[in-house]
Amino acid sequence: MSPNEQDPYVLLGVSRDASLAQIRQRYLILVQVWHPDKHQSSPENVREEATRQMQQINRAYKLLTDVRERETRERQAEEQQRAKRQTDERERAGRQRTGGGQRAHDWAAQQREAREQEARERAADERRAREHAAREARAQAAREREVRERAEAERLARIREREAREHQHPRARWTHPRYEPAHLPEPLTIEPITISLSDGAEGHTLSARSEGQESVVFFPGADGELLLFRAKETLHRYLTETSSHELAGVPGWDEFMNSILKAGISVDDDRSYDFGLILYSIRRPVTDWVPRLFITNRDLMVDIAEAFGIAEALDLLRAGSAIDTLDDLMRVADRPLAGWGARRRLDAMNSGPATAAWRRVVRTVEKRIRWLR
Repeated sequence: MSPNEQDPYVLLGVSRDASLAQIRQRYLILVQVWHPDKHQSSPENVREEATRQMQQINRAYKLLTDVRERETRERQAEEQQRAKRQTDERERAGRQRTGGGQRAHDWAAQQREAREQEARERAADERRAREHAAREARAQAAREREVRERAEAERLARIREREAREHQHPRARWTHPRYEPAHLPEPLTIEPITISLSDGAEGHTLSARSEGQESVVFFPGADGELLLFRAKETLHRYLTETSSHELAGVPGWDEFMNSILKAGISVDDDRSYDFGLILYSIRRPVTDWVPRLFITNRDLMVDIAEAFGIAEALDLLRAGSAIDTLDDLMRVADRPLAGWGARRRLDAMNSGPATAAWRRVVRTVEKRIRWLR
């Protein structure tokens, strides 16, 4: 065994005097845990670890079964030789005592037959154990195959259902508790935006900002969900079909449509948001967090939560919350004087509450997004 190989007894979790049947039973249990087929839907690093573990388990199992079978054969040979020597000795002693009488010969023959019968019974027991283990392995493989097939069928059904739902475009309207078209005398600032979710999927939608006494942001929604299009072309086609939505009846709509009809839908960095990058960043020390990323995404989260009335997200983003405190510090961290104190507080702060709050906000907001194709 090389220094880098793990002890096969330790790897399989059996004692050094374990029987062949115990080794096989432990091997079948480990196969149920680590077989790569059970991890096809897991992340890549989990699949790689399962493959590596299965290779080590197979090597250890082969090594121990080879050792046990070799030990069994050697032990049987030794027993046969020892029995033969004992028999020969008893026969010689018997012949010496009785002058080679028939009774000693018969007794030796009986003992030899008994030993042979014991060896046959032991071989039969081992054969039955192997057959039983093989049947159990086949049955387990069949059960695992059935589970995989059922899981795959369910996954495909969910994909078909999701794709069918994404092709059913609902009638969108501007969504916000305070949205009243009649009370919007000033044109809205309508812009396309891009949002990347935590799973990396990128979608496109609109934001419309009312710059009255209080800035209010509206989004296209239906049934309490934010509509997010997987392609700019699909969003463009949907917007040009005015009969399919209720977005056109606001001040500033004609100017917005004229702009995208001329130049198409384009989104610059200032209107691109990335929830996945937020979740990636919070795994690092707070001093490595990029203020602009967190500030812009926090503002978008507040706008979406207010527009769709997401109470849990609003509570996590309220004034005085962990995210709000972090936001206040980040907004002044780059200033010459006030930024010095803010940076010191960022260095010393416990980022745990803000990290947990950001995860919950992203998860809560993403539940209110509906994808469209």
